[in-house]
Parts: sequence; structure tokens; C-alpha cells
Amino acid sequence: MPQLGDFLNRFRPAGAPGAASRAGVPADRAAELSAELDPVLAMLAAADAECARLVAEAEQEAGRLAAQGRDQAASIAADGVQRAEEARGQAAAEVLAAAGDQARLAERAAAEQARTRSGPSEEDVQALIQAAIELVRTMPDGGADRAGPDRPGGGGDR
Repeated sequence: MPQLGDFLNRFRPAGAPGAASRAGVPADRAAELSAELDPVLAMLAAADAECARLVAEAEQEAGRLAAQGRDQAASIAADGVQRAEEARGQAAAEVLAAAGDQARLAERAAAEQARTRSGPSEEDVQALIQAAIELVRTMPDGGADRAGPDRPGGGGDR
């Protein structure tokens, strides 16, 4: 630690140009400042090194946490994809089961309708045949050009 006399010596003029005066030694400002600041800067150097070490540790921890977060995100995404596939498969199975049930119901209804419904009666068939014959006869040329070779008027010489 500098002494009081050393401190006051800094303010003593040394060798200014001009008239002769008492002899003095020029003060070494750099050495004096260095002597005053070196102990303080030495203490700050230790604190600076500690800060650098803490920052490096924090960067390593941040990198580890970021990697862990990426791994967790990838795991969650993979789990989501798997769940979506399972849900899609389950939905498809439910739709297919419902469609199969509807198809079986429609098949049963059609079979029941076929069993209960009787075909046309012989009288209905004969009435339809007579109606068709009458329609052909009432055609403009009596259906002659539509008659086959074994019908009268349809000699087949087309």
C-alpha cells in the first residue's frame, strides 16, 4: 500500500521549463498507477476467471438441455405418429364392421322380401302377352316388317 508521502509526491512539480528551481526527479506516472492498480486488477482477474468458468458450464448445461429437449420432442412425435396410426386402423375397422353389418341387414331384408313375394300369376302373364300382341297389331304396318320368317307376311327376303 502506498504511503502518504508517496501519494503527496505525485502532486510535486518536477522539472518544468523555465527559471531554475529546486532540483527534482520527474515522477513515473505509469509505475505509480501500475503499483496502485495491480493488486485490484489481480483480484478482478480471479473473478473474471470464475465468470468465464461459470459461463462455460452454463453453455454446456444449455447444450445438454437442448439435446434432451430434442430427444423428448422426437419421442413425443414418434408416439403421436404411432397413436395416429392406431386410431386410423381402429376407425377403419369400425367403419368396415358397420358396413358389414349394413350389408348383412340388406341381404336379410332382400332374402325375406324374395321369400314373401310371389311371382306373377299365370293370368297376369297371359294378360301381358295379349297386350303385347295388340300393340304389335296396332302398329302402322301391322308389325309385318318385324315378323320373323316363320310368321305370315315376314318372308325373310330382306
